This record gives sequence, C-alpha cells and structure tokens, in this order.
Amino acid sequence: MYFFGWRSLAVVVWSLAVAYLCEFLFTRRRAEPVSEAVLVTGVIFALILPPTVPWHVAGIGAAFAIVFVKEVFGGYRCNIFNPAMAGRCFVYICFPVAMTATWAPPAQGPWGALGRWTTVESPDSLTGATPMAYLKAGRLELVQGKGREVIPADIPEGQVVRVMQPAFLKALLVGRVGGTMGVTSVALILVGGAYLLYTKTASRTIILWTALTYGVLSQVLNAFGVTPVPMGLTAMMGGGFLFGAFFMATDPISAPKTEPAKIVYAILIAAAAVVIRNFSIFNGGLMFSILIGNMFAPILDYYVRGYGKARKAK
Repeated sequence: MYFFGWRSLAVVVWSLAVAYLCEFLFTRRRAEPVSEAVLVTGVIFALILPPTVPWHVAGIGAAFAIVFVKEVFGGYRCNIFNPAMAGRCFVYICFPVAMTATWAPPAQGPWGALGRWTTVESPDSLTGATPMAYLKAGRLELVQGKGREVIPADIPEGQVVRVMQPAFLKALLVGRVGGTMGVTSVALILVGGAYLLYTKTASRTIILWTALTYGVLSQVLNAFGVTPVPMGLTAMMGGGFLFGAFFMATDPISAPKTEPAKIVYAILIAAAAVVIRNFSIFNGGLMFSILIGNMFAPILDYYVRGYGKARKAK
C-alpha cells in the first residue's frame, strides 16, 4: 500500500474472498470447516501479482489455486503443488500481457502512496519492465564508479543506463522499485522471514540451502563472466527471490518432510531458478523452479526413507 496505493489492499481482499468462497463450496459438501491455510494462499497469491493486475485475472488465479491445485486433490494437506504459486503460473501463462507488459511505478516521498488509490495516473506513467528485467536485458548496467544514484522508472529501447551498484542495492533493500506488490522490499521480507524462523513455522534447512545455493551459483557464474547473471547479492535481493525462499519454497504441504530431501529440494529449486531466470525468456524463474521442486518432493522423501530402512535392515 505504501509503494503502490490502496488498490493493493483491495486486490488482497478480492483474492481472499474468491479463495475463501471456492474452498467453502467444497468443504461444505464434505461437512468440514474452511482451513486457515486458504487465507495464507489468498494473501500470498495477491502479493505476487503486479499492482496493475486486472480484477478478473486476480479472481481467476485465486479460483484456480484453490479449485484445481488444492480441492481436486482432496483439500487441505493433499495438494502436490504450492497453490499460490501454481495459481500465479496459470495466470502468468494465460494472461502474459497483464502479468508482464506493464508495471506501476513506486510512489516517491515520505508518505508514499498512502493517500492514493494507485500510482498509475495515466498510461504514460506505466513502466515497461522491472529493474531486474532491465538488468537481464542489458539496458541497465551496475557500476561502482560514476553513474546514476536513482533507478529510472522506464528505460527507452536501445538505451543503456549506468546505475551505481550501492544505490541499486539500497533501492532493493527499501523496496522503492517496480515489481509485484509484496516482494519489492527486502527489508520487510527479512522481517517476516525472521518471524517465521523464530516461530519455527518455516524450514530453516530449505531457506538456508536455497539462499546459499542461489547466491553462490550466481556469484560463481558472474565471476566467470557469464552474462546476464548478476552478482550473488544482487541476484538474491532482486526479483522476489527471498520472498519465494522464505514464504513459498517452505510450504509444509508441498515441500519434502525429511531433512536430506529438503537439502536436495532446496538445491534443485535454486539451480533451476538460476538457469530459468537468466537463460530463458521468462523472468519468473523462481516460480517455475518451485513448482519443479514440488514435483520431486514426494519421490525425494520416498528415496530418503527407503535408504534409511535399508540401512537399518543391515
């Protein structure tokens, strides 16, 4: 709301309402209560949408996440994939223009967008890409020496803008950059992540190995001059990576249950994210990689448990 206006809150409420209604229609037939997990799915799904997302796209995605990713598998604790991420993947593929073509600029000033419905005042105020997308496309270059201290909202085609790396990282830390509604501020993500770790709600193993693998692999590739891979710290702070590592890869239903499987799962997600994000046409590398990790989670647990039984049998 601070960066993109009160419309962001309205999208969250709309997503929650659709998700709740869809689950209620199923649980009512089973004479079961609606699970609290549907509230988590509704909020997280909304937070990983662009501030400009059309209402029908948000509603369709929330409905798909609950009906086709969760309820058709049996409801609570029966889903294979993370519902929020699968819902976003569905609308990402079905509505690519709405999900990737335009972005709302973040509000400036001490009060941000707290007094505004949205930061999109006219079609001219929309931006064509996020800072990480410009970085991948080679239209934004990070330098240690002379360069801009403010990331431009929009960069014309064919133009390369040099931005000082400390200023770029500061913008990512605060979150005053274009992006999906709830993933631009690294500082706030770390606060929420710290709460998850303190309450032992999320797996520390998955978070640690996902972050380390992604950061180290990106740093190594960058050191060898592999383009367009950014430095490890830049990669970790951009594109909502930390939000996915803390709040989505750790979903207790779709993630592995055994500790060795969690390590392999985290490494798989991080490695796939590096490849997809940097070497494909898709910027949603973490989205696809988490869903790939979800596919392998059951079989990873299966082999870990089988290996443990074999060792005990000896």
